[in-house]
Amino acid sequence: MAPLPSRDNYQTRLDEMRRAEYGSPLEIVIRYVVIAVVVSVLLLVIDRQIALAWGAAYLVFEGGLAFLLLRLRTGPAPLRYWGALASYVLAGFSFLALPLYLVSVQMNPGTTFAGATGLVGYALYTLQRPQRESGLLVADCALVSIVMLSLVVLLQPLLETWTDRLLVAFVALAVLGYYIGSMIVGWRLQADLRTAQKRYASAQMARALGQFVGGVAHEFNNQLTVILGNLELFETLPDARERQAAIEESRAAAGRAAVTVRQLMAASGRTRLSPAPIPMEGFLFDLTEVLSDMLGPDMRVETQPPDDPLVALADRDMLETCAIQLCLNAQEATGGYGTIRITAERRGSAGGLDPAPESPPPYVALIVEDDGPGVPEEALPRLAEPFYTTKPPHEGSGLGLSSVAGFARQSGGGMMLDRPLRGGLRVVLYLVETPNTPSKPGAQLSGSW
Repeated sequence: MAPLPSRDNYQTRLDEMRRAEYGSPLEIVIRYVVIAVVVSVLLLVIDRQIALAWGAAYLVFEGGLAFLLLRLRTGPAPLRYWGALASYVLAGFSFLALPLYLVSVQMNPGTTFAGATGLVGYALYTLQRPQRESGLLVADCALVSIVMLSLVVLLQPLLETWTDRLLVAFVALAVLGYYIGSMIVGWRLQADLRTAQKRYASAQMARALGQFVGGVAHEFNNQLTVILGNLELFETLPDARERQAAIEESRAAAGRAAVTVRQLMAASGRTRLSPAPIPMEGFLFDLTEVLSDMLGPDMRVETQPPDDPLVALADRDMLETCAIQLCLNAQEATGGYGTIRITAERRGSAGGLDPAPESPPPYVALIVEDDGPGVPEEALPRLAEPFYTTKPPHEGSGLGLSSVAGFARQSGGGMMLDRPLRGGLRVVLYLVETPNTPSKPGAQLSGSW
């Protein structure tokens, strides 16, 4: 005897049922609009009491299903699941009752066509559904089987010869078999797809974990080697100046290890931040002044102030550090001969950022773009992973972009990478916008940059 599903399994099946029935807002709107139109037309064609009773019954059962799946989130999961499945069966039966009535009782060409269309529409709806929970699969097959059997029985008195009766029964059986087979094949394909997705996710997680652990071990091993080597030299060197140099080398290696720790904290979104309003025009001006001293003489920085006053809510020091990191990356990508464009603008959405920002729009988008060679398309999704780098070995830790992305997420926004058509790399930092506040004197610059 097979074991009963666990409570967690029932909750998973409830989630699958919820996505199957209410996963597409547009489909829900179309569904209820069609029902309302059908009831309105039927009031003019058939008995009003039948039309109203059908519409009321369907809405009651459909409303009960919506309540159990969308509103009721507490209570025993098995009870909620079976209640939702029962409501689904009743709603489906009430829906199919009207097309069955129109086809077999009214015997009018118009109503017969409408009823047949309703039956075909129900079959198409269940076949195209992107999520096929096993309970819904069984319920749909049972409902369609009952409808087909009912049609065959109701049409028997109207058929004059046994060949007609045999033809109707054979066609009904063939259509029913094809429908059930299609439902099972679709369910298996979805199950195989979910299995493949889980395997891929597990492989990606293992790869990311291996890359992260290997990167941490490699980075700290390098610094520990320097520290231990210089400490051993300290014990053997007779000259005081050489011993002092060994201590300084050890201290520098320890400092680099501390920087790595801070970058890891930033990448994980656990840095201590002090968010405050940042007028972006003044921020871009100050950033330009800093970059003029940090970048090479052959690097050109173009900054464009926002058209409207923009104020972001973030830690100013960390934001400046991240912007400098992006510009240093751009300088390396261009080989020290190129152009960096820095702009800020307001955006009403995060443009498909995954994961979505925790804060609602609008956002302040800080955009840093270079005209370097760019990166391969397949490498773009991995650039923000810790310890992933496109640089040659021993020329970068691979923590720069991951630290920037972690800071952006911790600040309520996110980071998006893009490859402009003209080449290079575009980095967009989405930050929370806050109402405009007066800036400090001299923090903003008017006129041409």
